[in-house]
Amino acid sequence: MWTCIKNIWDFISSPATLFCVASVILIAYMLHTGTNFLNIGRVFSDYKKIFSEAPKHIWIFWGVPALLALSLVQVTLVSDTVAESILVFLSILIAAFFAILAILVSQQSFTDTNAQYKIVLKESSTIVLIEIVLCVFALIITLAATILGNHIPEWLQYVISGLDYYLTFVMLLNLLITIKRLKALIDNKK
Repeated sequence: MWTCIKNIWDFISSPATLFCVASVILIAYMLHTGTNFLNIGRVFSDYKKIFSEAPKHIWIFWGVPALLALSLVQVTLVSDTVAESILVFLSILIAAFFAILAILVSQQSFTDTNAQYKIVLKESSTIVLIEIVLCVFALIITLAATILGNHIPEWLQYVISGLDYYLTFVMLLNLLITIKRLKALIDNKK
């Protein structure tokens, strides 16, 4: 009987189990509406509204990365070398996105242009916020993959690697939207 209890305790206190439980709690809390601190559901809702007139385009920016991630995870899992590269890339992106967001917010405060310009400005801010959220998610996942290393089962390594690759590709494709919108804002500024 004590062996059974020890096995249950070992499973519950294993790094993989604790990581999964913590991830589920964080995701549930972030997507829960009504929270003042991590109301990411609203950011995603605003992002989804951007594609309301062209819903098939959202599949390009969120579906194609799944195919790319599936193909990459079959080739290689996130190793320490890959994780280091991703962490540097994400750190640079987060800094760049916060700088872009600061510029967009400053434009909103003293803009007296046409309504369409204001809509594009708000949507651009939403896309940059989504990019920041995705960067933070990918950063957490990459750090977990690096720190947990060999303490997690192989199936979870595949899941973590797939999520990491997926988020990276989603960010890259959404970066194209950000660039296009910034170009439109620059071209149409008074």
